[in-house]
Amino acid sequence: MNTTTFTSTINPDSLAWATEYAEQANKTRREVLEEAIETYRELKTKSLLKESFTRIAQDMNPVEMAEWGMDDYAKVVK
Repeated sequence: MNTTTFTSTINPDSLAWATEYAEQANKTRREVLEEAIETYRELKTKSLLKESFTRIAQDMNPVEMAEWGMDDYAKVVK
């Protein structure tokens, strides 16, 4: 896996939690932070999809929406 080094600041309480959780889960702090970022990314993606489909629902009739890909949408937001 390719990695990139970066420097940032973080709330001390958040870092302490990540460190403690990493020790309990037998993971590195990097793994915990990467998992947190990926989880957040998935959450935001689902949220954006829900918002966009809500907007589209106001513009399209139900048949058009179904044809537009509701099956794919349902798989993503499960």
